[in-house]
Amino acid sequence: MRSSNPVFTNLEKQAFTDNLEVATKSGITLKTITLVVISLITGFASIFLAQVMPEGLLFGILISSGIFAFISVLLAMFVPKLAAPMSILYAVLQGFTYGLLTWVLEMYFPGVASIALLGTALVFGVMFTLYNTGLLRGSNLLRSVVFGALLTVLVGSLIVGIVGLVNPEYINGFFSYEVTIAISLILIVMGALMLTLDFDRADSVVKMGLPKHYEWTVSLGFMVTLIWIYYNILRLAVTVMGRNNN
Repeated sequence: MRSSNPVFTNLEKQAFTDNLEVATKSGITLKTITLVVISLITGFASIFLAQVMPEGLLFGILISSGIFAFISVLLAMFVPKLAAPMSILYAVLQGFTYGLLTWVLEMYFPGVASIALLGTALVFGVMFTLYNTGLLRGSNLLRSVVFGALLTVLVGSLIVGIVGLVNPEYINGFFSYEVTIAISLILIVMGALMLTLDFDRADSVVKMGLPKHYEWTVSLGFMVTLIWIYYNILRLAVTVMGRNNN
């Protein structure tokens, strides 16, 4: 079954058998943990760098990080043998970006970082348990629902961006507190469902006997989803805490 996660969309075309070492669940687990640790370390390092770097240089690095993170995912998708260095690069870049973002938000909303980290871990744990116990499995219907939702989000974001340029006041009036909360919750649920498809894809990669470097591709897919969940929980927490502070 195909996944909605962009990192996994080409794997169906890559199934073949050769004499190379094949991907394993333990290998995928180890590499995913490695990427998460790299991202966390880079995130903490970004806090110290932010205090010594000129503001202009820091802003330029943030913009560059987003661009190169996107490119690294594309390269990992279409050139699986580059998945290892591209996955590590992605973890470093996203760790820097979200570490800095979280640090800034933490100054205005104390405790928001802990909420986002624990919330992401909780979502992952719940979905992992549901998948492993067989209570929730990937399916063509689930894939279609998640893909459709992602497409809706992308198109909606584009429309909102265009309208915002023309009439900013309309956008500000539309996104009330309740609407913002609802959107954040929907995006978090989408991320959770994406995890289910990622677990299913990891199983498929192992069962197909793909080469070991595909472990990095799968692990990168998990990182993309985890960062999606982290960002949306962070945004939800900031929205709620901002309302309470007022």
